[in-house]
Amino acid sequence: MRKYLTNDEVIIIHKNLIDEFGGLHGIRDNNSLESAVMRSQSGYYEDIYEEASALMESLASNHSFVDGNKRISFFAT
Repeated sequence: MRKYLTNDEVIIIHKNLIDEFGGLHGIRDNNSLESAVMRSQSGYYEDIYEEASALMESLASNHSFVDGNKRISFFAT
């Protein structure tokens, strides 16, 4: 059984990344964050690599955070 990241876990990772590398804290759109996190869990993707790719793409392109969207997409996958 796979363990998927939750919204809260992604928010904690983002906070740690901003603290370490700089940038602005804050969530721009919580609904788009939830959408990005849940996309990889939809059951549509054939394997863990496709799920990780979907998570990475969604986190980077949804711009859920004020800053660091590409960073969180990389570190969350």
